[in-house]
Amino acid sequence: MAAMDAEPSPPELEVDAAVLTGIKRLKVLKRRVRPPSPHEVQLSMQCVGICGSDLAYWAKGIAGGFVQLDFSEAGLCQGYCGQMGHECAGIVTRIGEKVTHLQVGDRVALEPGVPCGDCKLCLRGRYNLCSKMRFIGSAVNRVPGAMCTVFNHAASYCYKLPPHVSLEEGALLEPMCVSLQAVTRVGVRVGYSVLITGAGPIGLMTALCAKAAGATSVTITDMVDAKLQKAAELGIEYPLRADTTDIHEAMQTRVGDKFDACFECSGVVSALDLCVRAAQSGSIVCVVANYPETAPVRLQEAARREIDIIGVYRYCNLYPTALALVSSGKVNLKPLISKNFPLEQANNAFEYFASGEPIKVLIRPNP
Repeated sequence: MAAMDAEPSPPELEVDAAVLTGIKRLKVLKRRVRPPSPHEVQLSMQCVGICGSDLAYWAKGIAGGFVQLDFSEAGLCQGYCGQMGHECAGIVTRIGEKVTHLQVGDRVALEPGVPCGDCKLCLRGRYNLCSKMRFIGSAVNRVPGAMCTVFNHAASYCYKLPPHVSLEEGALLEPMCVSLQAVTRVGVRVGYSVLITGAGPIGLMTALCAKAAGATSVTITDMVDAKLQKAAELGIEYPLRADTTDIHEAMQTRVGDKFDACFECSGVVSALDLCVRAAQSGSIVCVVANYPETAPVRLQEAARREIDIIGVYRYCNLYPTALALVSSGKVNLKPLISKNFPLEQANNAFEYFASGEPIKVLIRPNP
């Protein structure tokens, strides 16, 4: 009896992707996407936010001191291909055979980092520190990003959105989780007074998360008036110009004391110094922003006043919490969205974001 012919494998798809081919040069190119593996879903990408690291790669070819992009022909032919984008949400269009908790048509937010699950850090629940992490849109891991029309992702790291939560909000869950990781690590509680240096997307989201955790007084600093105005609109009590004369004294006059927690979200060395000066003895300074390999800090003051200086690297186990906060209305991300751009205008979107005033800019691969 003749063996039955095996079913042909589903064909790959040719999709559009925004690819960084040089400094400040994004082009929409054709890329091929394979069918989803048994534990993956295939998605029609709907919203992809531009992160500060994406902007750094676009402007300088390097971000966070990690890997300099190779824009040569050989470099662009390798796995990463200059395809960025990790703040994202989409609609499920195909399901791997082992996926049971999602179905076609589901709207989902993607957690972009997929850890190995087996190393010591993963087993301890700190998978954000996994050395084998595959993080989409990462030049370090050479994993293509989601700034494209169709994308495959591990189903376990896709979170179904309730009907009243938009895909735009779904994309913003990723940067929100960075802020939530910071607030969670510090342990902000009811009645805390908080200082945040830097009123960019992460700084503003840190303020929103701190207030959701119970902080009753939030001071935020920046050099851009439009961002301080946005902070005021969000209900942040004390927006303050970072170049205010005698800023340390000005903050203490407003708050009446030093701060219970300080979050450095600007990447400016003088801001880190200010956080140490402004922190209450026995409190915590959390470094959220990217920094060069070394930066001066008042270690003697930190030691003498028992100020803990801690870091934050991405997030772990927080997407469900972030989604619950947004879904319940305790955190409102909608006012942070400055503008949407179609995929073919991706370079224009980066130029707009680089102007310094927008808070969050989104690419819509399938408008």
